[in-house]
Amino acid sequence: MRAALLVFASLLCVNASGCAHDKAAAAIELAAGHDALWSCQCQVTGLATGYDSRGGDQVIWVAAGRDVHAVGPGQDPVVVWSGPRFSRIVRLEAADLDGDGISEWLVVLVANSVRSIVVGMRDGKREALPRPWNGYLRTLVDADGSSLLVGQSGAGDRDFWGPLYRVELSDAGKLSRGERLDLPAGLPLYDFFWLPGSGGEQARLFSVEETDQLAERDARSPKARIWRSDNRIVARPVELEREFRGYFGEVKEQFVRLTAPIEVSDADGDGSYEALLVAGLAKPAVVFENMRFHQGGDVRRLRAGPRGLEETYRSPLMGRAVAAASSWTSPSGRRFLVAAVWTRHRAIFKGPESRLLLLDASSGDLLPASEAAPAPVPEPEPEPEPEVEVEPEVAPEG
Repeated sequence: MRAALLVFASLLCVNASGCAHDKAAAAIELAAGHDALWSCQCQVTGLATGYDSRGGDQVIWVAAGRDVHAVGPGQDPVVVWSGPRFSRIVRLEAADLDGDGISEWLVVLVANSVRSIVVGMRDGKREALPRPWNGYLRTLVDADGSSLLVGQSGAGDRDFWGPLYRVELSDAGKLSRGERLDLPAGLPLYDFFWLPGSGGEQARLFSVEETDQLAERDARSPKARIWRSDNRIVARPVELEREFRGYFGEVKEQFVRLTAPIEVSDADGDGSYEALLVAGLAKPAVVFENMRFHQGGDVRRLRAGPRGLEETYRSPLMGRAVAAASSWTSPSGRRFLVAAVWTRHRAIFKGPESRLLLLDASSGDLLPASEAAPAPVPEPEPEPEPEVEVEPEVAPEG
């Protein structure tokens, strides 16, 4: 009987691509019908978590179009910042760059050209710093666990080709170039990360290769690879158009594929840093407004092993449509992962749809959004009325 069932299943799946399509459709249906923190008729292209105030609760920020939304459990989403008209946000990161306990954003905008800007909190409102960076910016976790702002300038018709520098942010909001980092000039800015060591161990350098494989590089000679993954791992969901001038001043166009930000953090609180990334294949799904949206992936948590990186867990596939993921601590203090999932791409008669789903930080399991709801505040018990002692009446004499 079991053999007959296997034969029947094999007859149903003669076309492997058809079976894969059925699995992807089932996964998308799972993600589309799951209880979400937030959903929108939009294409989410950025996701980050951080703080709007010193000592406050951690906030979830979602970028779609040219707007950044603040999302929280049991709250209506609010647009807290918008880019210039006719622009589109293609990347969003958050980190405390000046050590004041409030997170700054690193936003990559596409308008007539590609620009990187820093958005900070000024008088209770999100504002972009006066001068954008001429090139690309990103934040890293330094060897000591602090936030490190890194910059790289585009050079001619070669993207991400040039030295990498530490970028300093002054109290007045001015960006200035600092010391040069000892990294290869041809290493793309968004395609490497450090995992700080624990117990005095040296930080380890990892990079995303042009083949979308992960590699570990020798910190003493960063061009040398000492490990590389067997297969393609890292997804590049968003591809943007970049304009530049050629040798004779002519305007040229080129597409740049971006990975979802690889987050380095101690999400489960065990004292060791791990890498949170979106892993999947790069298959074009839709072309819109001079941009290409590829398939996303699933969420994977990786840790440093004796040789290279080891996977600790992964999320359900959800149709390989996760576009970004980040760690988040709820107001109750419980740690989660949040994942932005593309449940529908733009079509002729339908707009795109994205959903923000909740994952368990220790296992990657899909959770309902109600898990992050704040605990109900118990109503105070009414104070008992004070007892009034009544003196007994004394009968008059006689």
